[in-house]
Amino acid sequence: MRRWLANALLAGIGLAVGLGLAEAALRIAGVGYPSFYIPDRLRGAAHRPGAEGWFRREGESYVRINSAGLRDREHERPKPPGRFRIAFLGDSFAEAMPVDAGQAFWAVAERSLAKCPALTGREVEAINFGVSGYGTAQEIETLRHEVWDYEPDLVVLAFLTGNDLRNNVRELEGDPMRPYFVLRDGQLVLDDSFLVSPEWRRTQTWWWRAKNAAIAKLRTLQVIHEARNALLRNRLEPAEHEAERLIYQPPQDEIWTQAWDVTERMLRLLRDEVAARGARFELLILTNWRQVHPNPKVRAQEAESLGIADLRYPDRRLAAFANSEGIDVLNLVDPLAAAAESSGLCLHGFANAIPCGGHWNAEGHRLGGERLAERLCQQLETQARKQSAEALGRRAASRDRRDEGDRAEKL
Repeated sequence: MRRWLANALLAGIGLAVGLGLAEAALRIAGVGYPSFYIPDRLRGAAHRPGAEGWFRREGESYVRINSAGLRDREHERPKPPGRFRIAFLGDSFAEAMPVDAGQAFWAVAERSLAKCPALTGREVEAINFGVSGYGTAQEIETLRHEVWDYEPDLVVLAFLTGNDLRNNVRELEGDPMRPYFVLRDGQLVLDDSFLVSPEWRRTQTWWWRAKNAAIAKLRTLQVIHEARNALLRNRLEPAEHEAERLIYQPPQDEIWTQAWDVTERMLRLLRDEVAARGARFELLILTNWRQVHPNPKVRAQEAESLGIADLRYPDRRLAAFANSEGIDVLNLVDPLAAAAESSGLCLHGFANAIPCGGHWNAEGHRLGGERLAERLCQQLETQARKQSAEALGRRAASRDRRDEGDRAEKL
């Protein structure tokens, strides 16, 4: 027994020393996969407040999550006087981890919009609420429970047709750890039944929390966890590829019909809830890499490989819906495709991931942010002219009433 205990002790010491050396080596080499996410009762997942570290899965940036759980700098609550605030909702494109925060489209839009004459005398402030993997249901919950504390003047929803439609239906997304909106008796209803799922209950155990606290601190565990996640992503890729193919054509079955129906209803809901708070709502339609590849022959080959005729179907349909509902919308597909073709530059992709594919690179973010700022400035100037004309009309009407009163008094 003593020999067995001695051997077990030696083995334990050897393992501890080995892990310690591995941990030191990983830290010296700068290898790590920080944990940026935690479970969230409203949205399934959210950012871990205060998390920071290098993100190198695609591109490279040093990511800091602020004290409120936003991939952004700190922002004051409530809104200080003299500020024009824009709240950005979205998924990984808005989260923008592959690029530095200052290169993200919302930061570009903030700087560009500061030059807009209609905002002279006001400080423009963009606040990023984007979280990787979010669908429209999670963005609505973010709006309801996080955004309004900051009193935005404008809410922008960054919508990616490549996965947001799929994200919005449980049968297509297959994720039990998130809320969905569903139709019941013809009404849109929040389904947060994930809170009673075994997967969610597991995240509330002491063991799960201890394990994730350890992963957040130890590089060796981060490497193991990342390898496991990579295997999981590889298993999901075939199903995601099929879903991506189906977005480029009219719905072929009941599930995709439901995806479009629920998505459009959620956009109406966002429009109405934003308007009820006295703010404006803007739908920003992002680009899928196939749609804006700089080489038109590659775009044609991609369409042919997917068995479709038009890579722009989902974006044109979404823009048409928004216009019919009185929702301000900017569809970036056509202008960014033209810009990419003219410059010959890829707007998506990184050398360490998918060249010319995946998320926006710095050039894609720059163009997207600048186009958005141009559009918003035009809208603000139109609104300012309208308000000025209405004020002149009211003053003229008041003057006419006074003149009529004076004439009546003389008579």
